[in-house]
Amino acid sequence: MTDKLTTPFRFREIGSRTLVSNEVGDYGFFEAGIAGRILGNDLLKDEETRLSDLLIKFDETEHWKLLALAKRVKDRLSRTKQGLSYIIIIPTLRCDLSCTYCQVSRAPLHAKGFDWDEEKLSRFSNFLDGLQGDKVKIEFQGGEPTLRPDLIKQIISMGEERFPESEFVICTNLMSVTKEMAEIYRRPNVYISTSIDGPEDVMASNRTHNQKSAKQFFENFKHIKYCYGIHKVSALPTITEEMLRDPKALIDLYLSLGFSSIFLRPVNYMGFARKTFKELSKDVAKWNQFYREAIEYIVQINKDTFFEEFYFSLVLKNIFQIDDHGFVDFRSPNFFLSDYCVIDFDGRIYPSDEARMLSRTGHVDLSLGEMGGPIDKEKLRNLNWHSMNQVDSDCLHCAYMPFCGVDMIDDLSRYNRIDSPKLDTWFCMRHMMIFDLIFEKVASKDIEWLDVFLKWVYRKIDPPKTYELFYDKAEI
Repeated sequence: MTDKLTTPFRFREIGSRTLVSNEVGDYGFFEAGIAGRILGNDLLKDEETRLSDLLIKFDETEHWKLLALAKRVKDRLSRTKQGLSYIIIIPTLRCDLSCTYCQVSRAPLHAKGFDWDEEKLSRFSNFLDGLQGDKVKIEFQGGEPTLRPDLIKQIISMGEERFPESEFVICTNLMSVTKEMAEIYRRPNVYISTSIDGPEDVMASNRTHNQKSAKQFFENFKHIKYCYGIHKVSALPTITEEMLRDPKALIDLYLSLGFSSIFLRPVNYMGFARKTFKELSKDVAKWNQFYREAIEYIVQINKDTFFEEFYFSLVLKNIFQIDDHGFVDFRSPNFFLSDYCVIDFDGRIYPSDEARMLSRTGHVDLSLGEMGGPIDKEKLRNLNWHSMNQVDSDCLHCAYMPFCGVDMIDDLSRYNRIDSPKLDTWFCMRHMMIFDLIFEKVASKDIEWLDVFLKWVYRKIDPPKTYELFYDKAEI
């Protein structure tokens, strides 16, 4: 009898069946008790065949399977090392709004010393000169960057002069659309990102603090949409109590505004939100209930059209491996400063915007250097090591590990440490709910849901009916 090799595997009960996944995310559904049968070498012939296809249990003579798995693991661990090409910058920290959930990222409108000066611009120019590759994406955040259209224009020129492909995103509260900004928005490689938390009363409560300004926001949004088209604008809500109680109303609003996507985003446990929404930002059960109700409603909407929840679609694509993604809160490994960084108003460089916030509030210094100076490589190595769920003692045993990531910045904010038991963290409890929901629908072969999954994976209203995407050969 030929000896068998067994590679690491993970399992989770999904209804009456057991999900088994390997090191790189291949998976299959088996009858209950499969884990014990694997370890006890008490497998049925069909189970042996399927586990061999999953590179989990196979003959010693089939060393090529072990080598194939090792190569896929290596590729997975190195695929995010692409070269820095996505830069978030804060050319001014000043803002003309005072949002209730602001993460301490603003300075008063007329404050001095919070804008980039000529020296900062020169350093940024040199910073761009040091980047490799043919393309760059620069995202303007704040503060309110449109307070300084002159800086925006200069930085756009820097990017266009150096890179054959350049894209620019201006994150703005859209409280005003000046003639100067309108000219910038007309550029084909410039896009607009804004926040729409709900209808006028919700916007007034969360952001503008008066009905007149909230009304002005929607008038400006309609003007932008009319002038440039909905493709030019993206928006996302921060979910507070008003919309948490009524996900359908929020989704209907986005549909009425012409969007085909919504990114349902909870209140962060950072900055002023940490005080203003203390209980809400910690209540993961309430969030999960809201989110599941929202997804169920969106699935019904997709009977007649295409409308996605951005984050759910991202998780789907990570499971079914149609393409890679670059969402920095949800990938492993998440090598900081490999393809993405944040440069603050004072020139300091951070691994993410949330890391900038924790540093600004004095919670923990996560800056890695500054423009024109050296990068703290030892701190960067430590951050990168802890950005991999593959080395976390809790994640190692999770069936969803190959599809998931870690968010050490959120853990630091909530628990003041990065080694809290993962199953007890907001990040883990939120994602376990999403993964369970997806695999419940796949396990039960719920065609209504699988048809929507295909829409979101392929990003088409009429995708191919490739249900085999969800199953191994024995399950089709």
